[in-house]
Amino acid sequence: KRVTESAMAQPLEILAVNHISRETDDVERLTEFYSKVFGLPRLERPDFGFGGSWFALPNGGQLHIIEKDTQKPPVSKPVQDNQLQVTHDGRLPEKFIRRSHHIALTVADIDDAKSRLTTMGIPFAENVVPGTPILRRLHLK
Repeated sequence: KRVTESAMAQPLEILAVNHISRETDDVERLTEFYSKVFGLPRLERPDFGFGGSWFALPNGGQLHIIEKDTQKPPVSKPVQDNQLQVTHDGRLPEKFIRRSHHIALTVADIDDAKSRLTTMGIPFAENVVPGTPILRRLHLK
C-alpha cells in the first residue's frame, strides 16, 4: 500500500535495526557459514518450536537464521483458502511473516507506531517473544 504525504506528517522514529532474519531450509549450514566466515558470536535463542540460530552483529543488532516453514506456500503462488487458513483479506497469517526473510526495527514509541499504522490503513500483527523481556512486536503484512 502506498502511503501519501498527508497520511504521515512525520516518519516513525527508528532507534535501531534490531535484527535481520534469513529463512533457510539448512539452518546448520548457514550457522556454520556465519560463524566461520564472518566470526559472528552466537547468542542464546528462545525456544520458538522451530530451528534457528542467532548471532550478534557489530553495531548491536542481530542476525537471525530461521528454519523455513514447510507449510508456507511459495510467495509467487496465490494463496487458496483450501491450502491453509488465510487472514480476512486473503494474506498469509502472521506466523508465516515472522518465519520469513525480514528486517526488524526498534521504534521510539510502539503505541504511536500502532496508532499511525492503523490510521494509514497498514495491516500489522502483534506478538511476544517467549523467554525474553521483549513484550510486543508488530509485523507489517
